[in-house]
Amino acid sequence: MSDSTPPPAETKSPPPPAPGGWRKVAAGILAIALVAGAVALALHVWGILERRPRTDDAVARANVVGIAPRVPGQIIHLYVEDNQQVKEGDLLFELDPEDFKLAVAKARADLATLDQQIGIARSQDTELKFGINAAEASLAGATAEFNQASNTLQRMLPLLPQGFAKADDVDKAQTAEKVAAAAVAAAQERLNTAQTTISPLAALQAQREAAVVAVHLAELNLSYCQVKAPFSGRVINLNISPGGFAPVGVPIFQLLDTRKWYVIAEFREAELRHVAPGAAAEVYLLSAPDRSFNGKIQGVGWAVEPSDEIDLPHSLPIVRRELNWVHISQRFPVRIEVENPDPELFRMGASAFAVIK
Repeated sequence: MSDSTPPPAETKSPPPPAPGGWRKVAAGILAIALVAGAVALALHVWGILERRPRTDDAVARANVVGIAPRVPGQIIHLYVEDNQQVKEGDLLFELDPEDFKLAVAKARADLATLDQQIGIARSQDTELKFGINAAEASLAGATAEFNQASNTLQRMLPLLPQGFAKADDVDKAQTAEKVAAAAVAAAQERLNTAQTTISPLAALQAQREAAVVAVHLAELNLSYCQVKAPFSGRVINLNISPGGFAPVGVPIFQLLDTRKWYVIAEFREAELRHVAPGAAAEVYLLSAPDRSFNGKIQGVGWAVEPSDEIDLPHSLPIVRRELNWVHISQRFPVRIEVENPDPELFRMGASAFAVIK
């Protein structure tokens, strides 16, 4: 008996994967992972930059004071050199003091002469007071004699008609009264003259106060011939030699105040919301990028000069008809005080990099 069952059909196995296919899959997965990592890293870096603004548009600064004499004169000694470090109280330069020494001598001589005049005026004032007292006493005596003569005459006049007094005695009494009245008038005149005589003592004493002030002023001007450092710092921009004339108020050179350094960093206006006075900061110098310096924000600038704005007095604003495709963010200066500056590294105007913590 023959088997009528057909033979089973042959099953085909799937084709083997092409050589290198798994590598393409792995490469795709790796590419996706790299892109995702790059995006995550970019977001992370953006978050750091957003929370911690930084800028390389910064410079180191310090205060600079012009050293100018307070009196004019010719420089006879110059004790410093350009870029020299000096301490507070060090002698910087000296002016010719001869004119000021003569002024001191003259002021002292004027004061001595005035003191002699005051001594003479005191003696005159004593004599004047004595003369006034004597004139008052003389007037009192003359007045008493006049009163006596007048009383005598008044008693004798009623007795003359009755024959109890002689006409000669009445005449003598009248004459005595007139003489006494003249004596009173003369004594009053002498007293008026003595009282109207002004003593120069008060005026001379007032002048003495001015003379004492003149002596102190002359001595002070003499002391100004020696110019000393008002603080510790470094001499800069020294371009004068002994023999040069120094006018009043004109700086001979500048003194860099190295006691305190700060950095002026310019941040974009969109970053200012993360910048506040008192916030901590890190400062790096281009000359020493491996060292960081601690800082603190002292303040943020509130005004800058708009360079592209035209504002004429009493006129309407002028708006240019331009199409700016790119808008540049305005920058504002931020002052950062450096807490641990290195005086050997910090220089006026040195480039810096600032990071706000």
